[in-house]
Amino acid sequence: MLTIRLSRHGRSKRPFYRIVLTEHTKPAKFWYKEVLWSYDPLQHKLVADVEAIKWWIAKGSQMSERAAKLLYNETKDSLFQKFFELRERKSLPKNADKE
Repeated sequence: MLTIRLSRHGRSKRPFYRIVLTEHTKPAKFWYKEVLWSYDPLQHKLVADVEAIKWWIAKGSQMSERAAKLLYNETKDSLFQKFFELRERKSLPKNADKE
């Protein structure tokens, strides 16, 4: 099964990610078929080929949860929302832990 997932590159404390199409049993860093887009988390810069990603999803490939969240936040396309579950963050007040 083909999977669209993140592959970390860069040096120490200077990461950037490639979103790659790979077999789900292979390591994402070396054995990928195609680089679909890149993401720089330090500059919040995303360069994506959305049409190619939609084409691979139509062919039956799956997306990782993190890759789907990044792409959904960028495009707001409901196609990517089915790969992850939207959850609200519920935090307790700091004083509630002591009681």
